[in-house]
Amino acid sequence: MDLSALDFVAEDETQEIALANNVKLVIWDLDDTFWDGTLAEGEIVPVPANHEIVATLARRGIMSGICSKNNFEQTKAKLIELDVWDLFIFPRIQFTPKGQLVGEIIDDANLRAENVLFIDDNHLNREEVKHYCPGIMVADPLDILPSLLSIPQLKGKDDSKLSRLKQYKNLEKKSVERRESKLENEEFLRECGIRVDIKYDIDKEFDRIVELANRTNQLNFTKIRLETPQAVEDFRKLCGAYGTTVGTVHVSDRYGDYGIVGYFLLRIVGAVKELTHFAFSCRTMNMGIEQYVYERLGEPAVKIVGPVANEIKTFAKVDWIEYGTGGEVTLGALEGSKKLVLIGGCELRQLASLCSSNRAEYVNEVENEHWIRHDDLGFILTDRYQLDADPVFAKTVTWKPASAKQFDIDVAESSIVIASMFRAIQADYFKTAKGTWFALGARTLKGHLKELKATFFVKNFWFMPLGVQKKLELLKQSFDRLAALTPAHARLFALGVSTWIEPDASGENNLKLRETFNAFLKGYCAKSDKFVYIDLDEVVQSADMITSTHFHRRGYLSIAQFISNSMAAVPSASATAPSG
Repeated sequence: MDLSALDFVAEDETQEIALANNVKLVIWDLDDTFWDGTLAEGEIVPVPANHEIVATLARRGIMSGICSKNNFEQTKAKLIELDVWDLFIFPRIQFTPKGQLVGEIIDDANLRAENVLFIDDNHLNREEVKHYCPGIMVADPLDILPSLLSIPQLKGKDDSKLSRLKQYKNLEKKSVERRESKLENEEFLRECGIRVDIKYDIDKEFDRIVELANRTNQLNFTKIRLETPQAVEDFRKLCGAYGTTVGTVHVSDRYGDYGIVGYFLLRIVGAVKELTHFAFSCRTMNMGIEQYVYERLGEPAVKIVGPVANEIKTFAKVDWIEYGTGGEVTLGALEGSKKLVLIGGCELRQLASLCSSNRAEYVNEVENEHWIRHDDLGFILTDRYQLDADPVFAKTVTWKPASAKQFDIDVAESSIVIASMFRAIQADYFKTAKGTWFALGARTLKGHLKELKATFFVKNFWFMPLGVQKKLELLKQSFDRLAALTPAHARLFALGVSTWIEPDASGENNLKLRETFNAFLKGYCAKSDKFVYIDLDEVVQSADMITSTHFHRRGYLSIAQFISNSMAAVPSASATAPSG
């Protein structure tokens, strides 16, 4: 009896087998293992229980392969007769040593030997396979088959639709054609028609993300697991945090649809871009998927935790992958080479996480316990050259001259600008003796009085009595400047405000101001060849609203989808976009 890599736990005079690792693939010998008798010597006796084992494993998402010393056509015909041929993948049926053949099966399936179980009645075959495939689990059929389906490491996951089997069948067909084509790997990949789509609506795919984090090993570059309820909850909160982008990676080619094969979590805080999660299924190994996604994200910093099957950047150039699903409009219209600039309040934090990772954010941030805001007309319109010559302004607890200058650079390089400027017409404005002007909200004003002392503030800053109409005139000038700064192909989106609001503590609300603001945006955008108005009352359903300015993730996704659809509907925007 040989049960290499198996542990035994004796309970109540019975033996419970526990494998060393979770099993993703069972490779079967046939003669005196899957069936009774030797096919080459005459008729065999089927073992229906083994047929049911293979079918049950498939429904658990665990594959079954074949390695048998027999005539291929004769064996295939028998397995078809038994109605089980289509349940097996990567069959190796030939009169050659099994060690190398099992290694080929594992390589074709893009799996680790540690996650493969080989069942064979011949002790020498098991030893040979162990030698060629270090780490593989092997077992005698008499020892393991009676209890195989009850072994925890073969529990798998519900896949009653056999989607994983279908994906491996596609991979099998691809492997056969690759060998027959005699092409080098990269030449063959160029013939495959590989497409990648990145999607940001992660709520419905959240369980798949958790599965990838916990089950993927070979291409899990950061090795962060989500194995406890607390870890899952912390990850869910991080997905919605400021500066976070989370996406799932979908892959298809001419052989079929591989489904969700990977995910990433990218953190962008200031000038720092870092991948904290970056994991892919082994099903698409050696296709260049992880390198393509990494380069598409702008090659952010990533702390790789080994071992991994290969480096992120394996190929000199990945030029065989196309982006998008080939028909369905997705948030991919916001991703990739199109640079996105966002300016506005906190509502853009969640929106940013659903959009392009190639982005610059000018949204709320906290510095020394004070809010720093950029949805400020002065931030857009103030003369950049006078900022350095204004020492008084440098002492303010607000946006910095360097940010204003960088904003101009980012806008000039952008393909998409999203502006949420309602707060700009609510705020009070102040100016210095040099003429630098900026907005101060009530909380920020208190910060100035605390940091600078009231006497200094009163001496150096003057209140600007701007009415609503004057602020709207300045907002028009701000939008005109943004339109002038952006490239010809760029599209700018003006985010309105919801008129679905509840009264404040005094029983009043600013509904009239909201309606006035929305009417201005709608009229301005109608006359502009670059600006598009986003009517939140139409785009976001009331059920997706938390408050008048904060939404559930579904609401932000609706806004992002509206922008993506708008970009996809303008051929010139994509046709003339920069490729860098």
